[in-house]
Amino acid sequence: MDLIQRYSGDSDSDHDESKPKMLPVPEAIATMFDGRLYHPKPNDQPNSHQGRSRLFEHERGNWATYVYVPCPDMDLIEIIQEKLTECGLEIIEHPHISLTKTVVLQYHWIQRFINDVKSKLSTILRFTVTFGNLEVFCNENCSRTFVGFLVEPAEILSQCVDQLDKVLSDYNLQKYYEDPKFHLSVAWCLGDQSSQLKTKLKSLELEIGTCRSFKVDKLICKTGNKKYNFDLV
Repeated sequence: MDLIQRYSGDSDSDHDESKPKMLPVPEAIATMFDGRLYHPKPNDQPNSHQGRSRLFEHERGNWATYVYVPCPDMDLIEIIQEKLTECGLEIIEHPHISLTKTVVLQYHWIQRFINDVKSKLSTILRFTVTFGNLEVFCNENCSRTFVGFLVEPAEILSQCVDQLDKVLSDYNLQKYYEDPKFHLSVAWCLGDQSSQLKTKLKSLELEIGTCRSFKVDKLICKTGNKKYNFDLV
């Protein structure tokens, strides 16, 4: 019996020594989720961002994405924003001209999407944007109303949209508006206040003798918290 016990003990010992050793988890992976098993879905809290609500529900792995023409700092914008602030509107800190709707792009498609956009925009030449009149716009779900400048040239902006629509179609994402009114929004307010704002605009005394145009040498895609620049030819 003693021999059997000794043999069993030796056998267990040999078996333990033959087990493969487990490699430690790389630090990059161990810290990927900040020590948590999962990332809980964030709560939508409009009060934390001036009462604005999401156009679509946030889901892990989905990134809000859109392409736009960036606008440089301009005296014209500052003058208008100061006037509109007096009317109770909130200013837009980084005015831009949208060339796509805000769409939901899955994280694993981002790099390929960016490469496709870069390829499609490679034939677009640099151009100059000129401001027209101020107009009032309301978003699709009527949750916000905007005041912004109509912009030209619509033909070149439409070329950009056509190329971007081709990429969006490949990813089954929603295309831009069929007959877009290209504009650069400078201020906003909650709800549909189109009629009230149109009345206010008529009463504003706007004597503007400053520059009403800027050169466009790049477009930008913002996806989540990342930005990608596309230099024009």
